[in-house]
Amino acid sequence: MFDIYKVIEKLKNKRQIFTSEADFQLELAWVIKEEYPNAKVRLEYCPQFDMKMHIDILVIIDNKWIPIELKYKTKGCTKIIDKEIFNLKKHSAKDINCYLYLKDIERIEKIKKEDNLFSKGYAIFITNDMTYIKAPLKDYSFYKDFSLENGIIKSGLMNWKLGVGKGTTKNVDKSIKLNGKYKIEWDNYSILDSSNSGTFKKLVTEIN
Repeated sequence: MFDIYKVIEKLKNKRQIFTSEADFQLELAWVIKEEYPNAKVRLEYCPQFDMKMHIDILVIIDNKWIPIELKYKTKGCTKIIDKEIFNLKKHSAKDINCYLYLKDIERIEKIKKEDNLFSKGYAIFITNDMTYIKAPLKDYSFYKDFSLENGIIKSGLMNWKLGVGKGTTKNVDKSIKLNGKYKIEWDNYSILDSSNSGTFKKLVTEIN
C-alpha cells in the first residue's frame, strides 16, 4: 500500500530545503523509488487521453496509477545547510499559485474520471511563505475562491471575483470545479531557523 506520508517523512530527513520545484520533484521521485523499488516512477508523464497534460510524478504500483502534482513556492532568501548554500527565488503571484494548486487537484480528478487504472492521487505544496496559510487581507479579494488558508474546505465551482485585471488572469482565467471536498490542512515540513523565511510548511491533498 502506497503511503505518501511515510515517503515525505523520509524525504524530510534527507532534504529540509530544495533549490527549486524541479529539485523537489527529483528528490521526491528518488525517495519513492527507494521506498517502493518495484514501483514504476515517471516524471512529466503525458497520459494518452490528454497529450497536453504533464503529470509531475506518476507512480505505478500493481498496474495502478498514483499521480502526484507538486508546488514549491518560496520567499527570496539564502540558507546554508551542511555548508551548502541555497539561494531561493522570490515567488510572487500568490493568487496565481493558489489557483494552480487547485488546478492540480482538478487535473487529478480528471485522471480519476478518464483512466480506470487510477488508484489515488496527491497534490503537494511546500512553502516558506506564511501568507499562503492565512486568509486574504481584504474581504473582497479577487482570488478569495482560490485561497488556501488553513482549515478551509475547497469544493465545487470557483472563479475570480468581478473586476480582476486581465493581466492577472492571463492563461489562468478559467473556472475551477472540484467534485470532491478537500480540507486545507497545513503543517510543518522543516524548521531551519527563527527568521521569517526559516520555516517550511507543507500541504498534502489526497484525491481518491
